[in-house]
Amino acid sequence: MKKTILFTSILTVILFSSCKKTKYGDAIFWQQTGSGYGPTVVSIDGVSSNITSEYLTSPSCGTSGCAVFNHLETGTYNFTASDGTATWSGTVNITEDGCATERLY
Repeated sequence: MKKTILFTSILTVILFSSCKKTKYGDAIFWQQTGSGYGPTVVSIDGVSSNITSEYLTSPSCGTSGCAVFNHLETGTYNFTASDGTATWSGTVNITEDGCATERLY
């Protein structure tokens, strides 16, 4: 009986220690005041968000008027953006519990 409990305990520890927890972060895209760009649609992996306001300096994560992407798995993502005239594309790196802040200009 003691051997069974010990084996079960060891097996449980091994199984849980090998579990990989998924890590997440956020990203925002913004444009500077006076940029001359119109409302801009930003897309990451088929999900779109809009830039509808301009800021003098880099806004905080989740600021209204920015294109906000929450709860992305850590890693590097391709993005595209357009205001109907100008276009942008590139990559954004998402880090655990971080907020990638990208200015489009």
